[in-house]
Amino acid sequence: MPHYALFVTYFPHLIAGPILHHKDMIPQFERAAARRPDPHLILCGLIIFGIGLFKKTCLADGIQPLVSLAFGPNAPTFDQAWIGALAYTFQLYFDFSGYSDMAIGISLMFGIFLPLNFNSPYKAASIIDFWRRWHMTLSQFLRDYLYIPLGGNRHGRTLRYVNLMITMLLGGLWHGAAWTFVAWGALHGVYLCINHAWNNYGPAVAPRFARLANLAAFILTFLSVVVGWVFFRADSLSSALYVLSKMTDPTQIAFGRAEMAYALFIMLYAALGWFAPNTQTIMGYDHKNRTVGQRLGAWQKRPAFLYATAAVLAFGILGIQQHSEFIYFRF
Repeated sequence: MPHYALFVTYFPHLIAGPILHHKDMIPQFERAAARRPDPHLILCGLIIFGIGLFKKTCLADGIQPLVSLAFGPNAPTFDQAWIGALAYTFQLYFDFSGYSDMAIGISLMFGIFLPLNFNSPYKAASIIDFWRRWHMTLSQFLRDYLYIPLGGNRHGRTLRYVNLMITMLLGGLWHGAAWTFVAWGALHGVYLCINHAWNNYGPAVAPRFARLANLAAFILTFLSVVVGWVFFRADSLSSALYVLSKMTDPTQIAFGRAEMAYALFIMLYAALGWFAPNTQTIMGYDHKNRTVGQRLGAWQKRPAFLYATAAVLAFGILGIQQHSEFIYFRF
């Protein structure tokens, strides 16, 4: 009973994740080693927490003002609509990924390994791959408690597509009772159905065109995700459709010095999202095998908390300057 009470109160804000499962957490609570402080895990937890806090206070909050170019009170031009939509795409990722890193880091300080929630989702080359990388614990929850109980792919391909649509529609409603979330879920349901249909019926790609096909798949996947985030961010369906209409109307462009600077800023974020190593790669975090920090140097493995604490405090000072709540706490 005490372990169950601990489980239901451990990061109880369920929707933000990582979404925990009792069969993963209860055995960790029962481990004798988890009841004693581990200097190595505390150090690694502080570093992971610092990385997450940097993502939130510097990256996510740093790009937040650009989102209003598309979703603000003023009518956007073609380039402003794209800048705003892309800004929200990266803001949401670094905000949510930062939160998950901070949760994992705090938990690690107590000797508990939380499951990963992100694995560089914007590097995905298909929508199926995207959902294996984005909010991974939610994807597993929807699969285990909705998709599989509905029948999954056990009753033919037609019912499989129906089950996918139902699962993603309910996944959209998970985020809030609004038509924009329903549209977002439906859109990703359609994406997944098309992806599975292409895998089943699409033509095979010749080996000499494999690299070009992968690049095209990556670009198409990313653009599809950006379109979905427009519905996710907009206040109403009409607002989302209006922004999308501006994104497809190149006749109105206001590409001045400000927009050029904003575009370069977006490119920097894109480079981080596409080419930079993620937190688990940097720290060697392995939730399954319960290991972390194996790639740290010998001097870093010592219980020298000063540099990690200094980093956390430095990032925290940046966050204090302008308070901004986590996006997922709004749902």
